[in-house]
Amino acid sequence: MKHIDLAILVGTGGLTFYMPAPCRCTVTKLEVIFSATVAVGDTVDIQRATTSVNLATATVVTAGVKRIGTRDTTNKQLIFDPASTTEANKMLKIVISALEADTIVGIHIELDEFAIVTQ
Repeated sequence: MKHIDLAILVGTGGLTFYMPAPCRCTVTKLEVIFSATVAVGDTVDIQRATTSVNLATATVVTAGVKRIGTRDTTNKQLIFDPASTTEANKMLKIVISALEADTIVGIHIELDEFAIVTQ
């Protein structure tokens, strides 16, 4: 397993950014911690292009509570591949919803570089 750990300052307008896929992989786990109070329903979404593969949703407003992402049942095995000929497949798109105040968001992403996907 490979891991990506991030601490990102997110403003009230939300944030969308991209990270290059470090290897051919699937996203197996997403963990998120907000450093400030958030609203129920605030989200961090890992996507390939516009397709969600793992979504963490705030179910309580308390800061410092770990939110565990839920893998999309249909798209959880979408492959990210830096060697792909399709640009969108070369990167992880991370979408953070608009928050109530400027907040540092801690994100832990676990990647499975040994995933076997049957087509």
